[in-house]
Amino acid sequence: MGAYSYVVSRYVPNQIRDEAVNIGIVVVDPDTGKTASRFMDNLRGLKARCPGADLRSLEGIVRSIRVGDMPGGADDLARLAEVHTYSLQFTDPRAVLAPTLKDALGDTFDIFVGEPAAPRPAPERAAAGRSRLLAKIDAEVSRSGMAEEALIRQPEFAGSRGVFRPDRALRGGGGAIALHALSFAAQPWRALKDAKVLAIDYEDAAARAADLKCAAIVEPIPGGASRGDREMYEQAAGHLRDKDCEVIRAGRMPAYVMGIARRLGRTGGAGGGRSRRRAAPGAGSTAAAARQTA
Repeated sequence: MGAYSYVVSRYVPNQIRDEAVNIGIVVVDPDTGKTASRFMDNLRGLKARCPGADLRSLEGIVRSIRVGDMPGGADDLARLAEVHTYSLQFTDPRAVLAPTLKDALGDTFDIFVGEPAAPRPAPERAAAGRSRLLAKIDAEVSRSGMAEEALIRQPEFAGSRGVFRPDRALRGGGGAIALHALSFAAQPWRALKDAKVLAIDYEDAAARAADLKCAAIVEPIPGGASRGDREMYEQAAGHLRDKDCEVIRAGRMPAYVMGIARRLGRTGGAGGGRSRRRAAPGAGSTAAAARQTA
């Protein structure tokens, strides 16, 4: 597993509104200086999202970009942002862990640029699905008898190259278990992107904290879903498992949480017994507690 740096290329059709659309990725291997890049195959497909945009000019600009070796790694990537400041821009460099340079390009392109072929449902449906899952997680943690301070609602775990921010975390027994809700029932394509981001960020944080575990609590594809939707779910589940992140279906989540409570009880962690202890005043924020755990 290697560490690579990448930037996202953004098209800004209106400089006043600054409504940017991600259209490409450039990745560099800092050890060799080798680069890989990929842009959207069909830039004309942006017409519906960017009415009135001069897409012919954009195609010419993209064709003119020449990405050669970058022995300076992330520093050379950062210069792209200095050169391109108008309709085509580049973000500041970020890090990604992947087996190869090609994998790093594919992962980041899928996450930040790739779009589904099918129409997208309203974003509210996906948000509602995740909210339901989070409410269920909180309810099951309460029902399990774990101490209140065992549940971290806004955790942050410092990684080697970034910050891992799952939805919830359970702390005790000398380590922490991150829990993240993914709803494939409403927007499979968005859940797939979120799963890839989760896997990348978790792998980075786990490299620094060996006692950090992670589980994705998923609302799976409903019966009768299209083949494409089912494939997105299977791809996400496989990607998470490849990064040692457990995939727990929502129906199994109550038993999973209860199992954690039992383990913490045996190890003398924060979930020992069924008493509901309150954190002492001044114990600090949950985010800070998570960072200390990490």
